[in-house]
Amino acid sequence: MLFARLGVFAGTFGLPAVEAIYHEATAADPSQGGQVMDTLGALVDSSLVQAETHGGEPRFRLLDTIREYALARLHDDSGNWREAHDRHAAYFLGLAEPAGPELEDHGQLEWLDRLETDHGNLAAALSWLVDQDQFEPVLRAMFISGVWRFWWLRGHLDELARNAEAIVAKRQRLPPYERGLALAAAGFHRQAMGDQATSRRYFEQSLALLRRSSDKLRIAYISAVLGHLLALQHDYARASDLLEKSQAQLHQVGDDEFAGPDRVQHLLDVALLHNFLGQIRLSQGDHNGATQLFTKALSAARHGSDRFTLLISLYDLARANQALGELRGASGHLAEGYRIAVGAGDQTSAAYYLEALADVARLQDNPQRAVRLLASAGALLETNGSGWLHAWAPRAPHGDDALAVLRSRTGGAAFDDAWARGRSIAAKGAGEIALDGS
Repeated sequence: MLFARLGVFAGTFGLPAVEAIYHEATAADPSQGGQVMDTLGALVDSSLVQAETHGGEPRFRLLDTIREYALARLHDDSGNWREAHDRHAAYFLGLAEPAGPELEDHGQLEWLDRLETDHGNLAAALSWLVDQDQFEPVLRAMFISGVWRFWWLRGHLDELARNAEAIVAKRQRLPPYERGLALAAAGFHRQAMGDQATSRRYFEQSLALLRRSSDKLRIAYISAVLGHLLALQHDYARASDLLEKSQAQLHQVGDDEFAGPDRVQHLLDVALLHNFLGQIRLSQGDHNGATQLFTKALSAARHGSDRFTLLISLYDLARANQALGELRGASGHLAEGYRIAVGAGDQTSAAYYLEALADVARLQDNPQRAVRLLASAGALLETNGSGWLHAWAPRAPHGDDALAVLRSRTGGAAFDDAWARGRSIAAKGAGEIALDGS
């Protein structure tokens, strides 16, 4: 029976996961866990299971054809089929929820790496729960516990979006609060796709439902994003009104009221509201006012040590510095953000930072460096997709017009050489791209 249950695993898995889904031997007597290892060892010896090591810990996997056979055997027993999948989903969603130290600083990087190791199983767990109409734990992962950062920072947004859209299609079965979360989840997907009209409609419906609850943090979060969308559609009056009212309401809630994921969410809300108000000021030519707001946003982001918030805040403040002619300050913030993105494994955000650094290089009269950085950025986006940062902050010049200007300044041969160098380096990954030098 253990062999059949192993079919629920997608990718590699560790011994604790096996014990979680094969509970008969361990539920009554935890000391019987050794029997699970013995059985697993016998399956390895018979080549039904492959053993490997990751981070000094033993991991196991089934070849695709053997996994299909195991699943077929498990499917013949309908009771065990559902129980094994339910236990698998519960284990990996529980494993994914970040503990306190994993929300900030280096702990967040270790948490991201751990989830990347179990990415296949986490994806399978979510798909199972959505297919079984078990939406509450999925929505918790998307919004409450902070697990959503993994999908955003590690480039798995499409995977999260599929589940969000599937839940929204069944949203009438949900209570109002959960329906509001589902609509917001789908709204984030449409926002990243550039579908502002549908995204705005989802967020408006979501906010109306969430306002029936006492969840001030999620109300502020969705209000901030909706205000941002209104500003992108040049409805600045409504955007500013919504953002300022949300800011005032959130100001009444002290940071010491929250702990764990809620504390980080509170700081994220504070940072986003300042960032989006600052983006409006910057678009209206109020560079000093924007800088003040972005500085407050960055302070909140640093207080929370959350990479998602830091990436938005550093990018925005760099743009304000650039608008004020403070190119050294802009370059410093962009270099810091780029390193954060690379460290988090967020290749697409690293690419957007390279685009912004290229624009600074252009203003510093270094067109060849600008070309090389734009080439590297383009190669990273071609490989990794469009990511998320472009939906949260205005993108730096990067298209044909910007390249034509740079070609005219460098000359055709020098442009082609710098472009080839930039793409060649990017082929090795964002971490290989040096920010210093000409």
